[in-house]
Amino acid sequence: MTAPTWTNWARTVRCEPQHLIAALSEQDIVDAVLLGARRGLTVRAAGSGHSFNPLVVTDGVLVDLSGYAGIERLDRAAQRVTVRSGTSLAAVSTALERAGLALPNIGTLAEQTVAGAISTGNHGSGLKHAAFSDLVESLRLVTADGEVRELSRDATPDLLRCARTALGALGVISTVTLRCVPSFNLRTYERTEPLESLLERFEEWAGSAEHVSCSWLPWGDTVTSRLLRPTQDAPTARAGRQRYATTVSEVKSGLVGLAAGVAPTGVPRLSRLLAGRTGVPAAHVDVAHRVFTFPQPVKFVALEHALALEDVPEALRRLRGVLRRAGRYSPYSVLVRVGAGDDSPLSPAYGRTTGYVNLTVPRTVAFLELHRVIEQVLRELDGRPHWGKAHTATAEVLAPRYPAWSEFQRVRGELDPESRFTSDFVARVLGPVTPSPPAGRD
Repeated sequence: MTAPTWTNWARTVRCEPQHLIAALSEQDIVDAVLLGARRGLTVRAAGSGHSFNPLVVTDGVLVDLSGYAGIERLDRAAQRVTVRSGTSLAAVSTALERAGLALPNIGTLAEQTVAGAISTGNHGSGLKHAAFSDLVESLRLVTADGEVRELSRDATPDLLRCARTALGALGVISTVTLRCVPSFNLRTYERTEPLESLLERFEEWAGSAEHVSCSWLPWGDTVTSRLLRPTQDAPTARAGRQRYATTVSEVKSGLVGLAAGVAPTGVPRLSRLLAGRTGVPAAHVDVAHRVFTFPQPVKFVALEHALALEDVPEALRRLRGVLRRAGRYSPYSVLVRVGAGDDSPLSPAYGRTTGYVNLTVPRTVAFLELHRVIEQVLRELDGRPHWGKAHTATAEVLAPRYPAWSEFQRVRGELDPESRFTSDFVARVLGPVTPSPPAGRD
């Protein structure tokens, strides 16, 4: 009998678990965990597969949560929504819009599941906004013994802080209750200026709008900012088309990547041949979640590190020098976003106002080599890699970068003393589980 096969979105990771279980209920999740316990197998959970790392790879039990989706409760008065863990951000946003509510900040990928987004430290941009997991008020977690634990800010704050960004290492998330806000629209602005001008006033720029980001092609000396400001104005005519402007840019970059083949040195010339608009949407107004996100049809591999906000200018200056000396470039822009500090022990934004530096590359060896160069530069500036994006860091590298690392490991040892939720990748980035005596429950 052929073993079932699971593959991630980018088609860069695959595995053949002994048991691939499509969960449709919380009981299905419990049964899958208990099956792993009976047979001495590891248990991992997968959503939309948008991690570029072998985060969920296992030869044991793989729980597919993509079918365990939907809204369980929506409380307009309390501005809370409870969703199943396999629900996409797009589905949540659409349901909230109908109810006059919204998520205050999300990343660019609407197809990602709620559990995947919180577990890997997904984020949008804006100094007033922490990572997406900061919106979690409570969650239900299936732990290694098959018990369903209800974790909340009020009753179990320390456990919830750890579970909000946990890489699936504490258990399988069943449902999540998220904090919402009244529905709002965003007006977009864009502007292009010299890179050095922006870097000289980077922290001022970072707070110049509710949500900011900038894109920079490293062979050039200009940077394009995108500023988003809440507005009471109605969506502009044909606003829906604007979100596809970035999609067009992604497609162009993908074409350049194919044309450049094994010669990334030709990227600037090929990019200029396909030049036109940069792909940043023109000024317009639309519903917030449609401004935050855009369709991403081209498959790629991305690297991102979280830095202290004040270190981002130095990072970009170093990247400029390294890439220009090498003469090798990705066709995709370096993307910079910002965010508030976080209190979840494994959040890349833990304890500091953060700047996120992201570089996407085509899925070929020649381009992937760029990630090694860039990762070294960002690591030297105390960068913390995004858990779902490409990186080579190990627990030895990561532990000193997270002040509350030992707190997470203590909780991990309590909830998963037999390493039920580990994998080769999890062991690489978190190290082995050290069983700890159960703490008294609140």
